[in-house]
Amino acid sequence: MSTKDTLGYRNLPLHKIPEYWASFKPTENITATKEEEWKTKVEFLDNLSVYKNVVIYLINTYTNRFVYINDKTNILAGLSPELFMAENGLEFSISRLHPDHVEASLKLTQIGLNFYADSSLSDYKNIALNQNYLYKNGQDEYVQLLQQGMILEVDDSGRPALSIWLVHKVGHIKKADSAALVITSPSVVQLYSYNRQQNIIEPPKTFSDQEKKIISLLAQGDDTKTIAEKLFISAHTVDTHRRNLIKKAECRDTTGVVDFARLINLI
Repeated sequence: MSTKDTLGYRNLPLHKIPEYWASFKPTENITATKEEEWKTKVEFLDNLSVYKNVVIYLINTYTNRFVYINDKTNILAGLSPELFMAENGLEFSISRLHPDHVEASLKLTQIGLNFYADSSLSDYKNIALNQNYLYKNGQDEYVQLLQQGMILEVDDSGRPALSIWLVHKVGHIKKADSAALVITSPSVVQLYSYNRQQNIIEPPKTFSDQEKKIISLLAQGDDTKTIAEKLFISAHTVDTHRRNLIKKAECRDTTGVVDFARLINLI
């Protein structure tokens, strides 16, 4: 039986959510000392952060609870940190997802966590999950958010024990109905998109070397003609790549593609 079969993410009905989370629960909780060490590090990171509107939080997978969240959530979403730090904080957070994105977001999370489980234990800190979705803020308006996560601690079987997440507001970058996951690691970049019309997670896509070059040149401020000259391709080919990148990344325009690529460290 494969790891994915063992972890049971296939065709997960929503009433099975508690059982699903339990399947990833580590065999032992991390020590209180270890948890406090990471909280101190995250608080220090928050103080040094150049981002003014980024929520930073830690989740203990054994207890399924937020163990730290900064006060930027008041600025980003108009929601008090105490709502997330409560005993039912994780359930509260999931309840704020757009109804059309709940199942998609859970399935995308499953894909990301299974990627961790299928990776060697030595690699887990080099893997990042970048997931976007619609989320209800404190004014009961849905906003597009990008949640970026890394696993900090795992148990002996590779199950996540403690993770750190950064949340950005990306409505100016991503299309409003977008729900997707980008997994970045030293060896692979995989993009999973939710097809709202068919209610499926589409097969993973990646970014070609040519597409990465074009994104990098766009980030430098080069126009289509200049990019075509530098890459020895036609302007028509560059424009085709630009359209494909907008569609693949589910962004509003090529400026959004560049900003998104920077956020997920693609360039």
